[in-house]
Amino acid sequence: MTVWLVGRRSGARRLGGDQLQMEEAARFGAEAGWQVRLAGSAREVRPQSGDRVHLFNIQRCLDWGDLPERSKEVGAKLLLSPLYHPLDTYHRQGRRGFDRVLAKVVPDSSRFAELRWGGRDLGARARTILELADRVLLSHASEADLLRGQFGVELAESRHRVVPVAVPANVDEQSSQSDRVTLPEEDFVLCAGRIEPLKNTEAVGRACAALDLPLVCAGPAPGLRHAGYAQGAMQGALWTGELDYLALRGLMGRARVHVLASWTEVVGRVSLEAALSGASVVLSDVGFGPDYLGRETEGVFLFEPGDDEGLVRALQGAWARGRSLDSDLVRRVQEHYTWESVGPRLMEAWSV
Repeated sequence: MTVWLVGRRSGARRLGGDQLQMEEAARFGAEAGWQVRLAGSAREVRPQSGDRVHLFNIQRCLDWGDLPERSKEVGAKLLLSPLYHPLDTYHRQGRRGFDRVLAKVVPDSSRFAELRWGGRDLGARARTILELADRVLLSHASEADLLRGQFGVELAESRHRVVPVAVPANVDEQSSQSDRVTLPEEDFVLCAGRIEPLKNTEAVGRACAALDLPLVCAGPAPGLRHAGYAQGAMQGALWTGELDYLALRGLMGRARVHVLASWTEVVGRVSLEAALSGASVVLSDVGFGPDYLGRETEGVFLFEPGDDEGLVRALQGAWARGRSLDSDLVRRVQEHYTWESVGPRLMEAWSV
């Protein structure tokens, strides 16, 4: 019996939280004795009776072709991690450049997404796959409400499990070679992620400039579509480029504050990783990250997406608090959102 893990086609060349979650799930499953195959595309998958086909990221469901139907036809179990993130606020307020012009012409974010897929009905396909799935693995219990509202699918309790997003607990930050990055100051603000409008990196740069805080951005260069945006966002910041995972976690182990100002997220796993590494965390109040970390947890600083003044206040508070490895925030992530905690729940879900 094989467990096939399948995400978006661009996963390997455009790394994101969904791809990292798949790769780490594959490692955990293999160490637990499962035969796991991480597929680069749905075409590679040849399911057989008794196999598990685990799909990630429902908003890229058109990448999967007829794999869901092929899986069911041969008697394989179909599992789905939706990793759903609403795009309405980003579509209305956050798009930049030509995308912003198009968003005014096509104000409905779902219709906008369909046009990007050549007019194909993304919502209808997502509904079909949600209905076909033998088990849906939710990032948070309230994700079921989002799926119901967006796709009109009611998930029976017997068909879903909550399997949170997880991060590695034990990373040797001392051997990460992150010290090869020449930093502007001993204390600095770190922003990890792609430099693009969805992550609202430009607002982070403005807020740090207003407070005269040194900013380090770590993430891949954007494509041509967002090159102009990135150039403006990086003014006054140190950009490290894309780092390997160990180096990034090592940098988090040196940062005073980590900030994620996204217009939308599922969780924003970099906030979990930074919190686990001892940094104070600033994040926009979107997705499930605030609930994972605890809205009232000391060391967590929230602001509304697009609220620049709120971001400045959150950064001020986080900078004043600074780093702490001995905190309820670190313990909360260790106990609930590392693979040691989440992995067994995933294995149970695969045992459908």
